[in-house]
Amino acid sequence: MGNPDPSPSPVDKAAENFRYYASTVYPGRSPLYVSLAMRVAEDPELLTIAAKAWEKNALPNLFFSAVHFLLLKGEHHQLTAFYPSLNNNSKHYDLAYPYFRSFVLEHENEIEGIITARFVQTNEVGRCAILVPAFELVARQAKNRPLALIEIGSSAGLTLLWDRYHYQYNKNLQCGDPDSPVQVECLLRGEKRPPVPNRFPEIASRLGVDLNPLDINDPENVQWLRALIWPEHRKRANQLELAIQLAKRTPPQIVRGDALELLPSLIKRVRDDIQLCTFHSFTLSLASGKPRERLELMLAKASEKRHLFHVSFEWPKNSETPLLSLASLNNGENTEKVLARSNAHGEWLEWLGDDG
Repeated sequence: MGNPDPSPSPVDKAAENFRYYASTVYPGRSPLYVSLAMRVAEDPELLTIAAKAWEKNALPNLFFSAVHFLLLKGEHHQLTAFYPSLNNNSKHYDLAYPYFRSFVLEHENEIEGIITARFVQTNEVGRCAILVPAFELVARQAKNRPLALIEIGSSAGLTLLWDRYHYQYNKNLQCGDPDSPVQVECLLRGEKRPPVPNRFPEIASRLGVDLNPLDINDPENVQWLRALIWPEHRKRANQLELAIQLAKRTPPQIVRGDALELLPSLIKRVRDDIQLCTFHSFTLSLASGKPRERLELMLAKASEKRHLFHVSFEWPKNSETPLLSLASLNNGENTEKVLARSNAHGEWLEWLGDDG
């Protein structure tokens, strides 16, 4: 009998990643990245560079963001002609690859340094529009007691400040401070309407946990957050800038570390008369089964001593779209409901739960 087939190499895994993103993630959202991902997937030389970070989540986003990061910093190259984020309106994305390839090979060491040191930590403010209806349900079930929020994978903490933004779902459905500098628009799909608050719940405390928190007072970190936004998405980039300026005035607290290790002690600090709610968005989507299972077991154990809620906005592997869910955990029992489906950046929402 012959030897069994060897497991895929890092380059093979990288190629598979780029093909998946070219066919599933980027279409309809980033024509530039669709074109580039298709070509990178068949380019052994560029795949070898990208594969230096093959174990990291969302490798194509990481690789493309490293290039975008260098371009935003002012690297002069003909490739900039294909990036709308650099004040260009070229739509000839099918012509970009030779210039992209040239840029990557010229900056191989810098790109390798970026993808090995940094992570995909997109702090997408638009996702807050998806989270708000879930927080409204938490507030209702908590009988409007003050909430203690703990966010898992908070990046720079911009989604922790969701109650300081204004949301417009349609002409007749909006909430939040109309004078907020951050105006979030979200289109509604389907027949049902999500529950939105007349007034946001009182937030007794808010805390983020992240393996690598991004300090927005560091210009390099701000540039990295900007680079993570796909080049065609100027509205998202502008929204990011406004949210960063607001966060600088009232920065949330973020703890560095592994949430799976820190959560038990953080939960114990929350007073019994305050309603605890943990949440995350696009933090566990690409995690393997064990971290997800450990989190569920940890929250179930914590619920033996106190009632808590858990809001999740993730993209399960078996789903065509990201899903919003809400779990109520009490005495070790977990009652979880899928509330809505959405796109990855929160630009539309289809409510699946009871009408608001």
